[in-house]
Amino acid sequence: MKRFEILTVRLRNITPTIIGGYAASSFSSSLNVSEGFRVSELKGVWRRWFRILALGTLWDASGHVKREEIKEKVGAVLGSTKASSKFILQAYAKKKGNLRLPEDNVTLPPRLHILKLGKDIDKLRYYDAAELEYVVSLLEQPQRILKEDELRVGVGSLFMALIFQGVGTITNRGFGAWDIQVGEVGREYEEKLSDYIHIIGKLNKVETEGEAEVIVKRYIHLLHGDFLKFMRVQEESKKEIESIPPSPLVSLNPRFFRFKIKNVNANSVMDLLVKIGKATMKTSWKAHFGLSQKDPDGQLHTWVLGLPRGQKEKRHGYFVDIGKFELGRRPSAISVRPLKKLSETKWMCLVYGFLSQDWPKSIYHVSPRFGKRRVEEIPVRTQEKLLRFNIPSEYERFQEAVFNTAFDMVVKCL
Repeated sequence: MKRFEILTVRLRNITPTIIGGYAASSFSSSLNVSEGFRVSELKGVWRRWFRILALGTLWDASGHVKREEIKEKVGAVLGSTKASSKFILQAYAKKKGNLRLPEDNVTLPPRLHILKLGKDIDKLRYYDAAELEYVVSLLEQPQRILKEDELRVGVGSLFMALIFQGVGTITNRGFGAWDIQVGEVGREYEEKLSDYIHIIGKLNKVETEGEAEVIVKRYIHLLHGDFLKFMRVQEESKKEIESIPPSPLVSLNPRFFRFKIKNVNANSVMDLLVKIGKATMKTSWKAHFGLSQKDPDGQLHTWVLGLPRGQKEKRHGYFVDIGKFELGRRPSAISVRPLKKLSETKWMCLVYGFLSQDWPKSIYHVSPRFGKRRVEEIPVRTQEKLLRFNIPSEYERFQEAVFNTAFDMVVKCL
């Protein structure tokens, strides 16, 4: 291994992957250039997960977050305008296959179907499963001093980013999932990182939902403990935190950060992505609830699964500005990440979600039958009953009910 090299990771895409290049296209017809795996994109994903792990540590300890402190902690390890990162990330292609377009006679995942309705064919191009293989090398920046607690939260958060999110676009709906295999480990780092490497190895071998959940939970607790040490945080009180976090974070409290392992039957990898996409749609929810597709759908609160979610021309769906009929934009609070292929017709998937307050202040549901209504004024349909809330005093209870119902419905519809 190279001097200062911490470890190598072998990555192979296990689901179709759209690399996020300019305007989220894997290919530029005008330049005749195809994008491959980009280190800069992985760095961005890594930084995001480092940040929400640090936020979760502070939140669990005190019930509040200090954004400037978080910014300093992230910058101190992964770099900022004041100092370079303490890590160097490099990637080498072992295989880069050809981009392809969806076949005309195949049912597409909802997101691809929407892209196909547009005029930019380049946005439809993707790398099929097993068409991308890379070796990622993580090195210590020789000009910076890397402490052991920084090493552990850095490597731990990088693995977390790869396990939960992957690289590319539409990753919250199963695209861009990667098989992760730890390769070589530098001799001086082996003992310091042995527990993380051991858990990654066990996750690769697991076969049942229950075992996988135990392993993922163990990993999160291990990483949380390392962030406590890194941030020099002491828990102020064991009193339960009642308020909802201001932004997404990885908390040990399952109210704020939920995850579930679900084995999904699918005849092909594209069939799997179709199932994941449909699990987030009202048509699937209606079928599960035994409703007709013509029944009103306002009580099915799918806005938490991401905006935009509506048709501006038809004035139907969710809008954040009812005057201009603006659809808004906000990522889904709930994601589905394929972890591994168990057989020719079965996949193990990780469903996870963040309960947080950072949604548009006003979200309206507009329908031909009921007109425009603020979403918090509409009851929440669950499996058991309709839930109604007194607004504004019970607004957070409303948010939590919407989130938990959506999470449970996505799992059930897979």
